[in-house]
Amino acid sequence: MDVQKVGGEVDGYCTRCRMVLGHTILAMVGTKIARVRCNTCMGDHVFRPQPPGTKVEKARGEGVVRPKARAAPRERAEVRPFESLFSERALARARRYSPKERFSEGDVVEHPTFGLGLVEGVRHDKIDVTFKAGGKTLVHGLGAPASGA
Repeated sequence: MDVQKVGGEVDGYCTRCRMVLGHTILAMVGTKIARVRCNTCMGDHVFRPQPPGTKVEKARGEGVVRPKARAAPRERAEVRPFESLFSERALARARRYSPKERFSEGDVVEHPTFGLGLVEGVRHDKIDVTFKAGGKTLVHGLGAPASGA
């Protein structure tokens, strides 16, 4: 077996190219390869000898690559469609988002970039809004006078 050292070459899985390709060794910890640079895309990453989901087994001195066994499928929690968040709310009464406005939990917001959203939580000067693209934290009440003053 060849002695591996920094600056040497090794075949490994490239996380960017998603293929087993030639790499240059950048760093080692003892005798183990730690970081490599792909000779194709020039991306630096942790050394992986095989693609994810494969397991290297030693059988009589030879490396045998076998895919991992799949786990039994888990029951998924029911995911509500985004549109169902608005089923009970009047979309015509959606308020345009502005950082100067104050919002409360349950308000329907129309954001210029993210579209329609539902205010799920309110903190001091921030609101958590669920949009079709996912949850976002937005500021609110920046122009309003401080409450309790």
